Amino acid sequence: MHTLKKKFFLLLVFLGIYFALFFVLSIYQESRTNDMLEEQENYLEISYKQGLDRFHTVAQNVYSSIKNDKKIINLVATTNSNNIKEKHDAIYRELEGEFEHLKLYGVLGIQITNPKNISIVRMHEKKKYWDDLSEVRPMMAKVNELHIYLHGFEEGKTSHAFREIFPLFKDGTHIGAMEVLFSSTKLQDYTMRVSDIHTHFIVNRNVFKTNEWKSKSQDPYAQSIENEEYLFSKNYHQKHDDLNLTTQRVVGPLKKEIAKHLQDGENFYLYKMLESDVKVLVFLAVQRFVDNKTVAYLVSYTNMKKLYDFIETMNVIKAAFFVLTLLLYIITIRLLLEKETALHELKYDDLTKVHTRKHFMKFVKKESKRLDKNNEVFCIVMADIDHFKSVNDTYGHQYGDSVLSEFATLLEESTRSIDVVARYGGEEFVILLHTNAENAYKVIDHIRQKVEKHRFGKDSIELTASFGITESKDGSDVELKVLIAKADEALYKAKENGRNQVQMQ
Repeated sequence: MHTLKKKFFLLLVFLGIYFALFFVLSIYQESRTNDMLEEQENYLEISYKQGLDRFHTVAQNVYSSIKNDKKIINLVATTNSNNIKEKHDAIYRELEGEFEHLKLYGVLGIQITNPKNISIVRMHEKKKYWDDLSEVRPMMAKVNELHIYLHGFEEGKTSHAFREIFPLFKDGTHIGAMEVLFSSTKLQDYTMRVSDIHTHFIVNRNVFKTNEWKSKSQDPYAQSIENEEYLFSKNYHQKHDDLNLTTQRVVGPLKKEIAKHLQDGENFYLYKMLESDVKVLVFLAVQRFVDNKTVAYLVSYTNMKKLYDFIETMNVIKAAFFVLTLLLYIITIRLLLEKETALHELKYDDLTKVHTRKHFMKFVKKESKRLDKNNEVFCIVMADIDHFKSVNDTYGHQYGDSVLSEFATLLEESTRSIDVVARYGGEEFVILLHTNAENAYKVIDHIRQKVEKHRFGKDSIELTASFGITESKDGSDVELKVLIAKADEALYKAKENGRNQVQMQ
């Protein structure tokens, strides 16, 4: 494999290792982050349920007080269309003092109806009574139908509310129902006081089917900062400056994601990294009684420094893994290059750039076995520059080195790519030719003539070379050193016979 291909392959390997580690770290980070966010969701949900439990406790006390008040029970049981004004006023007077006290505990309203869902008294709206709630208040209708206790979130004509509804009886006979209403703002106040969690309550604007709520709503509404389809119920804890800042820095970048989750109608949480902290948003879905459809959310905003520190730590670890992977890649490439350089030095002569003697012996030994097996002949050629010592003596060793380099180039250029040229030692070279003796002689004699015509070095000196050739026999298993010895004998004869010639052995 070429060096460039090896580098590319190793790059892919190390990138694969890094991205595998990055993937594992990302999964761990996501899992740990979700665990911390779920803790925050559970914390808010516990606070939310504690608030609802508190509502139920207050409502249960109100119910116990009214059902045991014989005067009120008698008034409810005897109310009809003819005496409604008188009965309404009497009930209102009986409950007025207690209702004012209950407001301190978050009670938004108290309402009593007859068995046909006709309102007898609204403590939170004194002048409004004897209207039919059958179509607009499914929970009330269900309590009067089944004579059971129900609780849940339900919108009315003028506002949304958490409602606790109880059936009323006199001497075992069902005489109607009573409900205790709690505002979402009180739920917000409770979570913020008890749990120190900033919350606000948002409700879908499409919940209200009439315009009556706009002027008579008990809760002040404003456009939700999270989504255009929602309104939020304000309380005295909220500051407009804080909401504006939250909108710009936190909600704005997350608006599309929030909108997508709101369509799902389930609990969800998100977070936004800030300069030195993390702002966590948790949305708890609130379903209405009639169809279990999510129509509101309790939303919390919490700073979570430990999540910020965790994410920052994970980013540092990921960066460290990247740097480590890069360093390992660079070290590996350097070692690869050093190894290839070492192998190249073992394989090629540093001066002449042809193969080394050691590599030639190793390669030809292997190649000769293959050729013998296929009954193919080959030739070993020994070549030597004539009177090379005089070149060193006259021009110096540096000049002699350039002569050796040029001579090696002539040998390489004059043979085929399947042939092998190597420096055997000093000014002596060895060649493997994949042909028979007759053709080898022609090739080598042509090289001899090229050497004779060539002018070496900057002084353009004339030199000649002598060559000795020996041929392997068909199918013979002659050792390489024997063939080289024979080629060397042929070279010796060429030297003895006057040099600048080719001899066969």
